[in-house]
Amino acid sequence: MADSYVVDELLTETNHEILRHLEMCPRCRADIAGRRALRVAVRHAFHRAQELAPTTEFTTQLRATLQHAATTTEARRGFRLSGWFALAATVLLAVTLGFAYRGREWVTATAALARAAVGDHRYCALKFQLAERPIPLEDAAQRYGAMYRVVETAPPDDVSTIGRAAHVLERHACVYDGRRFAHVVLDYGGSRVSLLVTASPEGIPIAVPNAARVARHDARIDSMSVVSVRTDRYTIFLVGDLDQAELARLANAVAEPLARQLVAV
Repeated sequence: MADSYVVDELLTETNHEILRHLEMCPRCRADIAGRRALRVAVRHAFHRAQELAPTTEFTTQLRATLQHAATTTEARRGFRLSGWFALAATVLLAVTLGFAYRGREWVTATAALARAAVGDHRYCALKFQLAERPIPLEDAAQRYGAMYRVVETAPPDDVSTIGRAAHVLERHACVYDGRRFAHVVLDYGGSRVSLLVTASPEGIPIAVPNAARVARHDARIDSMSVVSVRTDRYTIFLVGDLDQAELARLANAVAEPLARQLVAV
């Protein structure tokens, strides 16, 4: 079941049994770590394979084709024309987000990163069943970088939002599914919410037009509401079993200010 465990395909009860076993079995912990490292290595090899990237000739020809189509709009009105432009827009978007090297790597890694954040919230903040024991943020700052030192004081211990107040219960650094997070556990009007900060996928900076700005995305994953806020180097997740609008209000109060502090790190 090791491979199914690594990709989070098992039932919750089975995961609990495996986590209990891993606490007592260094051989199996090493085996799981090896399987995760292999998956990361294969993913790296795939994303960085130059033969899978679009050629310069292809992108140049596509750009010229679209520009030519744009100059002939008056001669090609009607359904066929609108269909062509819909297709052209789709292809251009695919090239921009799907085929371009860094864009493709980010799109591929985002889903796994968000699921890792949800898993960390579930097994660290709610069930306290991580295979690796959390460490203080100061220790993590000395070992892994200044980002962890920022999270020692941000967000503040008490934050007010419209209708609810948030209070920090705990701050630490932890690892889930091979991904290291700075983890702030909050009580938000009686609900436990995780604020998690991690580096961009595979250490690759995310392209944000202006480094002083942040990009934001809301989603729902495995029955949990998720809000992600990212800068050019870090991604912040808020995860909780809340209405999406409630979590978005908390994100406005804690995640976006923290993102702006992390811009300078």
